[in-house]
Amino acid sequence: MSSFFTISLSFLLLFFFINLRSTESAAPTYLYNYCSNATRFAPNSTYQSNLNKLLSSLSSAAAAANNTNGFANATAGQNPPDRAYGLFLCRADVSASTCSDCVAAGRQDILQRCPNQRVSVIWYDECMLRYSNQSIYSVMDTVPSLMMYNTGNISDPTRFAQILGDTMDDIVARASGDESGKKAATAEANFTSLQKLYTLAQCTPDLTASDCNTCLQSVKSNLPSGKQGGRDFSPSCSVRFELYPFYNASAVAAPPPPPSQIPPPPPAPVTRPKGTHLLSGAVSNFC
Repeated sequence: MSSFFTISLSFLLLFFFINLRSTESAAPTYLYNYCSNATRFAPNSTYQSNLNKLLSSLSSAAAAANNTNGFANATAGQNPPDRAYGLFLCRADVSASTCSDCVAAGRQDILQRCPNQRVSVIWYDECMLRYSNQSIYSVMDTVPSLMMYNTGNISDPTRFAQILGDTMDDIVARASGDESGKKAATAEANFTSLQKLYTLAQCTPDLTASDCNTCLQSVKSNLPSGKQGGRDFSPSCSVRFELYPFYNASAVAAPPPPPSQIPPPPPAPVTRPKGTHLLSGAVSNFC
């Protein structure tokens, strides 16, 4: 009986621990927040009331079934001095439920970290939430910008810099021109026979292609050199690279294949030179 009780108790503790870890892993990963001290609001003020309504609207929008691109903006209030503007952006590969959970957590967290500031931004690995007393919709904003990096160094920094630069140029161009509604792109490139480079670029979908490109070029220029990973993010866009997959590849659709063409007639027999190499790359767009 004692042995059975011990085994049962151990099983229950293990089950509780697994469920606790599952619950914890579902929480968004906090990165950074910015609270502007330039403008503040008083407790129980009109702006605070509008801000609460705004954050409620954004949280509801994130949970809505028709929110397929992980982005929404809203306003609350009639008079400009006390009107609140806000938006959220979820990482382009996360599920709808992860996006909703992240925005819901940000709604509570940002008020605790920035209790009386009229302009605030909070970043998680899964989403970004911001608000202001001035219109921020379709406005490119690269300030504040924060760079984070992996402390591990690259074995061949010169070659890595070339591969990273080419890959970043590719995803910046594709994210800027993305018309799927997400303004995001990823790409992968082989660094060594055992290491692959993973990259992501994303803008808020309300930006024009030109503004998105300008924003991404700005944050891209802040990326660290010689490191195994790094990211730079601003209120309007972000870029990231790692030597491990940090986005959900199964949620990333590959670019559509080129239209089929009528095959040309077979060529006349020729002697092919030896040592021919095929070069291939893997890129993808968010849809």
